[in-house]
Amino acid sequence: MVARARDDMKADDSCFRAKHIQLGGLSLNVNSGGEGPPILFLHGFPEQGKAWLRVAEELCKDHLCILPDQRGYNLSDKPDRIEDYAIDRLLGDIDALTDAFDIDQFVLAGHDWGGALAWWYAARNPDRVSRLIIANAPHPALFQTALVEDKAQRLASQYITRLRVAGSENILLEGGAAAMWDRMFAANPAFDETAKAIFTKAWSQPGAMTAMTNWYRASPFVVPEPDETAELPSWIFDENFSIKMPTLVVWGMRDTAMLPVLLDGLHDFVQDMRIERFADAGHAVIHERPVAVANAIREFIAT
Repeated sequence: MVARARDDMKADDSCFRAKHIQLGGLSLNVNSGGEGPPILFLHGFPEQGKAWLRVAEELCKDHLCILPDQRGYNLSDKPDRIEDYAIDRLLGDIDALTDAFDIDQFVLAGHDWGGALAWWYAARNPDRVSRLIIANAPHPALFQTALVEDKAQRLASQYITRLRVAGSENILLEGGAAAMWDRMFAANPAFDETAKAIFTKAWSQPGAMTAMTNWYRASPFVVPEPDETAELPSWIFDENFSIKMPTLVVWGMRDTAMLPVLLDGLHDFVQDMRIERFADAGHAVIHERPVAVANAIREFIAT
């Protein structure tokens, strides 16, 4: 009961400071705070850097925590072209950002789309990522496989196709940012009025919603129609997705978008892995159980 009560507390973000960091021709808004071994936190859709705030607030006591608004989100730059959100561009931002902080090796944490990037980056850069932390984000090869072979996950992922359609950003914002909030987050008690203000302000930034949906348009994932006969795309065989560093996976088991079946087969790709399942949390596990997630991360890093 004590741990859950702490989960319900609002984060005090006083140890974090925001600044814009120039990465070549791209400017990212980054919140960072704390001292010690660095942890880079990557958020997902449709959030922003502070999605990880309540977790990072616990960890900044003994870690440098870096929470960027990824490209296209909130106060970071929003390139116009769909190809500017291709996987290689997004992964390049991680290199540029950690170089800007003069970091050679770091812990990498990601949720949702940020978790997908974290899987990709860790597989390609085992020398830079000391430990990997994933929150409700499927391994790319397993996700693509499930999209083809698992009927339930294919059905649950049809939203990706809807987000790729031209004009989907206007549908999302129908009625305004507050209406979008009501449809997506208002029913979840983990999100309060402070979160609403942060999210709706981010979504209201010029070009933000188009940029955010461009992540889906540029992604390589093939999402077949529910009854379509489909084959696995070649890209999942063209890249080595093996994860060599110790990996912690935290998963809200009530997730209706990323189903628990996506945990099956992970041991085929990850040499050293611990899975923490939260039976009472969903896709927003980092919001619903932030202190428990932070404690799991601290214990994992210490071992």
